[in-house]
Amino acid sequence: MNNEPEHKAELVITKYCITSPKQLDLEKIANAEYIIVEETAAAAYAGNIVFSDGFGLIRINNSNSLSGQKRFTLAHELGHYFSERNSTLRKFNCTAKDFMSFSFGNLFEQKANQFAAELLMHKPWFTEFTRKLEINRQVIKDIADYFGVTLSAAALRYSLIGKYPIAVIMSSKENPKDKYGKVIWSSINEYFPLKWIPNGLEVSKDSPASDFFKGNAMQEGEDLVPASAWFSQDYNCDNSYFREENLAMPNYNSVLTILWTQ
Repeated sequence: MNNEPEHKAELVITKYCITSPKQLDLEKIANAEYIIVEETAAAAYAGNIVFSDGFGLIRINNSNSLSGQKRFTLAHELGHYFSERNSTLRKFNCTAKDFMSFSFGNLFEQKANQFAAELLMHKPWFTEFTRKLEINRQVIKDIADYFGVTLSAAALRYSLIGKYPIAVIMSSKENPKDKYGKVIWSSINEYFPLKWIPNGLEVSKDSPASDFFKGNAMQEGEDLVPASAWFSQDYNCDNSYFREENLAMPNYNSVLTILWTQ
């Protein structure tokens, strides 16, 4: 992963003397950079930024009522500004799908997401908050609440820099004609025993996530699932089981799955 966006986020934290997530006021940072922030009804995008020499405008789609999503969107648009302000690119229209693009898809969106994750969940803050916590969905919710981000952003951040074995999987039914949901990305940390989940893998009936794509209510809480439910194509897959919890994301026709070791 390119660490340049993370470095730029660290420079912003240093520039504005921010020592904790509670001090992080994104709109004040934008205003200090002569960028106006406004909410607007815009069906075409979730977030938008346009800037020129010395000033800019960020628009956030107000159809999303989730404060964590709005906060991540604003940080993402600031990521475009701080990453590209010296380039010839001065305008970005970002869809909801762009905010899931950490390791695939458009490079500019990846960089903006990496910037946003570091700015909102700066590694020293994140490490200090999570160092004594064991993983489950409640812990992911606690992380999301503490840093003011979405559950998916919190889970993904933990999978990248957390110390407990975890895999995070986003599956979706992007084409209504598809019979099953399919994996669109996965993030597996270095401590997790299995590593390979191909994008496009159909969600297994052995995972409670499959109930969502069948139109059924998903099981609440954690469950034990066979490793083969997700890692059938990993050469090291065996007869072990993992704990699994799922979060339905009906606005995106998607499910966020969290796996961890027993």
